[in-house]
Amino acid sequence: MSAINWIGRLLGWLLLTAFQVLVLTQLDLGALLHPYVFPMFAMLLPFSVPRWLVLVLAFIAGLVVDMFNNTPGMHAAAMVVMAYLRPAILKMLTPVSGYEGIEYPSFMRLGFIWFLLYCLSMAGVHHLVYFQLETLSWTNFPYTLLKSALSLLVSVFLMINFAFIFSSRKSAERK
Repeated sequence: MSAINWIGRLLGWLLLTAFQVLVLTQLDLGALLHPYVFPMFAMLLPFSVPRWLVLVLAFIAGLVVDMFNNTPGMHAAAMVVMAYLRPAILKMLTPVSGYEGIEYPSFMRLGFIWFLLYCLSMAGVHHLVYFQLETLSWTNFPYTLLKSALSLLVSVFLMINFAFIFSSRKSAERK
């Protein structure tokens, strides 16, 4: 992967993190809605990135958001679990034709339904782990599940919109 692609990914991470910290964290949407779009950074890393590097990058991304949100290690832990399960989720969602010739997860190349399922799965893992760590109790699990599900719907809606806005038709046609 070229240095230009990594610079673009770094800029994307910075924009997602800034949007998360400066906009989404400041919104008061009630007790049940807490959208998180920054996991999209780790979700959209190329397939060729080694698993250890995905784990390290996810940890760093989560830790940065933790520092701004005063949530000591909770996002970092949720991101690491999500990054750890990424290969299993990708294997579960492998299209019939496989991932041959596809550099990174994209709805332009893999289709909207595939991308929706991928976002729901990956962000769902992040949200469940994060909100369970937030409560640190199984007694309120139905509430945690409801909070995770509602936040997941808003998060995935935002992620799909970001993916649509920032995807380029040229990259889909380059195949």
